[in-house]
This record gives sequence, C-alpha cells and structure tokens, in this order.
Amino acid sequence: MSDAQRSVRFTRGASYLITQSLGVNLVQIVAFVILARLISTREMGILAVLSLITATCQTFGTLSISSAVTKFVAENAARSETDMMAAAFYQALRFALLISLPVVALVYGAAPYLALHLLGDVSYAGIFRVLAVDVFIYAGANPLLTGALLGLHKFRETAIVGLIVGGLIRQSLIIGLIILTRNFVGLVYAWVLSDASAAVIYFVLVFRNLGRPRFDFSLARLLRFSIPLTFSNGAAYAQSWFDRVLLVVFVPLSVLGVYNATLTAFGVLQNISIAMSSMLFPAYSSLQSKEDGSNMGEAARLAIRYSTLLLIPLALGLLAASKPALTLFVGESYSNGTVPLMILSGVFAITVIGSTALPPVLLALGKTRLTATIMVVSVIISLAAAYVLLPTWGIVAASAARGLAMVISAVLTIYIVGKMIPLNLESRSILRTLFAGIVMAVVVYAVELVRYGKLLLPVYVAVGGVVYLVMLRVLRAVDIEDVELLRGLLGERFAPLCELFSWIVAPRPRR
Repeated sequence: MSDAQRSVRFTRGASYLITQSLGVNLVQIVAFVILARLISTREMGILAVLSLITATCQTFGTLSISSAVTKFVAENAARSETDMMAAAFYQALRFALLISLPVVALVYGAAPYLALHLLGDVSYAGIFRVLAVDVFIYAGANPLLTGALLGLHKFRETAIVGLIVGGLIRQSLIIGLIILTRNFVGLVYAWVLSDASAAVIYFVLVFRNLGRPRFDFSLARLLRFSIPLTFSNGAAYAQSWFDRVLLVVFVPLSVLGVYNATLTAFGVLQNISIAMSSMLFPAYSSLQSKEDGSNMGEAARLAIRYSTLLLIPLALGLLAASKPALTLFVGESYSNGTVPLMILSGVFAITVIGSTALPPVLLALGKTRLTATIMVVSVIISLAAAYVLLPTWGIVAASAARGLAMVISAVLTIYIVGKMIPLNLESRSILRTLFAGIVMAVVVYAVELVRYGKLLLPVYVAVGGVVYLVMLRVLRAVDIEDVELLRGLLGERFAPLCELFSWIVAPRPRR
C-alpha cells in the first residue's frame, strides 16, 4: 500500500470516528436536554462527582495498558503477524481485568464514606455500589477492546457500535430508567447496562479478527510502554478534572452542576477532537518505516489541515452562540455558564493543532515520559492559577485556568514535535482558516445583538455556516488538494457533495 493510499485510508478512518462522535454528540445533546429538566442542578453536581470517580479508575486502574494494545496491535498488523497481535491483546486484557478487581472492591467497600464526604449524605451509598460494577466494565474491559479495534483499523465497526450502543441505547436507558425508578440511581444502572452491551459486541469483533486467546506476548514489554504513559494520562486526567475537584471544595454542588453542564456543552466539541486523536495514534504508529520521519510528517500535515478546517469553525461558532446554546438546551438556570463556555471555545480554536493533530505523534514515537512532562507543566501552572482565582471568581476562574492549561500544553507539543519530525504547519492556510472563523463568529454575535432569542439558534448556525464558506472562498483558504483529500475521505458516493463544496469554496484559477 502506497503512502498516499495509506493516508487516505487513515483519513477515511477518521471520518468514521468523527461521524460517530457527531452522532453520539447529537444523541447526547437531545438526552442532556431532557436530563437537565428531570434532575436539579445539585443532582447535576452529583453526576459530575460520579463521572470523576469513573475517570479516576479508568486513568489509573489499568496502568494505561489499552494504549499499548493499540500500538502493538497496529505495529504487528502492518507486518501481518496475527499471532503477535492476538497475544498482545489477550495478555493485556488478562492483566487489566485482574488489576481492576481491587479497584472495584475499593469503590464498593468505601461507598458509605464516598457518599458522606463527597455528596454529604450517606444515603447515596447505593449509587456508589452500583458504580463499582460499571467501573469494572468501563475502566477495565472496554478500553482494551476499543484499543484493539483501533489497532486493527476497524474504525467503521468501532464507530457503529459507539453510535448505537454508546449513543442511542445508553442515552435512552438513562432517561428511561430515571423516569421508571424515579431515582438518580437509574442513571448508574443505565451506565452498567450500556457498557456491558458494548463490551460484549466489542469482544465478538475482536475475537473474530484475532482468534482464540494466547498469552506469549511479553507483559513486561507492554508495561514498559504503558507505565510511563500512566503518568502522562494522569497528568491529562488532572488537566481535565482539576477545576472540578477544586470546585467541589469551594462551591456548592449546584454551582458545580452549572459548570458540569457547561463542560458537557464544550465536550461536544472536544469529543470530536478526541475521536480524531484516537484514530491518528494507530495511524502514526504504522507510519514509522522511514528513519527521516517523512511518512509521519506527511500524515501530520494532512491531520493538521483536516483538523483546522473542521474544528476551528466549530469552536468559534460555539463561542459566538454560547448563551443561546446553553439556555435553549439546558435552561435558563444554567445561563451563568455562558462566559466559561466562551472562554473554553475561544482557547480551543487557537490550540487545535497542539491538542488534536500532534499529541498522538509523541505517543507513536514512544515519548510517553515527554508527553507526561508536558501535561505536568501545564497542570502545575494552571492549578496554581485556579487555586488563587477560584475562591473569588468561581467557575469563570475555573474555565480560565483550564484554558491556560490548554495553551501551555499546545505550545509545548508543537515545539517538541517540530524537533522530532519534518513538520509543515502550512501557516498561511491555518491563518486564513482562523480569520474566516473569526469573521464568522463576529457576524453571528452581531446578529445576536440585533435580534436575540434562544429559539433563533438554528438561524445563527445557518448564518455562521454561510459566512464561513464565503470567507473561505474570498480568502482562497481551500485549494484543489483539500478537495481531493475530502473526496478520498468520503468516497465516490459523495462525489457530488465534494464537487459542490469545491464550487463554493475552491474556485478554479483563471486561464
């Protein structure tokens, strides 16, 4: 397979995961709209605490061995060594499940303590006991299974299961069980059922591709890669949760609930970035055949172009429409989250390259300690800023501190990756795309000032989309190569759509 064909293949893989992310996000938005009206802002704060615990267990409970699975399955797939792929996966799965058991026991046994000290009411202990079951599946099994599928380049299958089970079924169960049980514990039961269903389907897919279990892959080799990455993931975890952890200390659960709803809205954007990064990691891992790094450099160039064209307008659009988006979807009681959402969206727009396209390069090169160092530096500085500002400014300070961490991490990542591989940032194209997005955001915000209404959100979105496309054409920010990338991504079935896009934003040069 040529480098060009491989690049198109991986880009198409990104499209599956991004389509899944968009679909799941759409389902989550609808479900969250309903959920926000079924539970109080205090219960929204409880949801943040439960999510914190599952994220903690997933980050530290299995020593990040799922990333090792993705790497070694992808590397051996490139050499068609099926036995080694299977051995790497099953060895890691056995290890992950075994070390997950003490974590599950700890959460289950400490349920009354957690309920009393985190939620202020020991009657919530039953929720933590049910959560312990979900920790075993969500933090123990599922990361290994999805990691193997990504290493096998089963992007479409992963996307379909994620959309149907992780999106439609999961959110339907959450809403249905909360209504049926008339108790917040219904949400945790829904997590268990949906995660268990996904695990079964993922295992069937992996088993069909890898066959029966074998364990002759070196566990030490897996751990040599994953243990340093645990520190990196721990730093990333701190970067993702430090603001909410501090809010638990300084503000009531109801205020935490408002901020959690804000981060949920921001997560719609961030999940697309995560989907792209998840695809790029196995892609980069398979492109290390040239010592000069030219394969990976070209893949990084395509990833940068793809991510900026997609994510910059989404981020700036969310910035401009933060208030109508929040008040329409979760209600007026969450309007205090508008400024934090604007801060997060704006920062994300200028850190797309360093947060999406390039971090997987470091992982593919095995630079896990370096990745951890970047995260630690950004977290320490941001944590200090949050600790000083949060008691006075509350959730605005929390969002500013999170934004600061994003900026520091992105700048360091770009600088370090540029020292390791030939990196073409295509600054002119990026600046044109960014300028087009800024103009779009200004126009949308101006329209809101003239005529504001949360029900007018679709109008704001339509206006923003038109302005962005017009600006891309005026600035000539998209060329024929970009259109060909899109054509290879979508396939011939969507060729007319590509032609329409080309006609709108990429005019042919005059003869």
